[in-house]
Amino acid sequence: MRQTYYAIDERLCCRCGACQRICPHGALATAANGVPSIDQERCRHCGMCFRACRFGAVGRPYELYRLKDGRSHR
Repeated sequence: MRQTYYAIDERLCCRCGACQRICPHGALATAANGVPSIDQERCRHCGMCFRACRFGAVGRPYELYRLKDGRSHR
């Protein structure tokens, strides 16, 4: 079973806060550098932040896909 984890690419993030405002689970918080970070414990993987980002900063990197036993899927 795979679980999708979202991550924010700080190089693409314009720090507009759209992803934070749209998250229904409150899983995003602003880090010290101004880039939102995703709390994976609170994230329900709904994809709202992914769809809200106009700059493509929120993504699903392959190295963050995990199989049930913890191995990476590539």
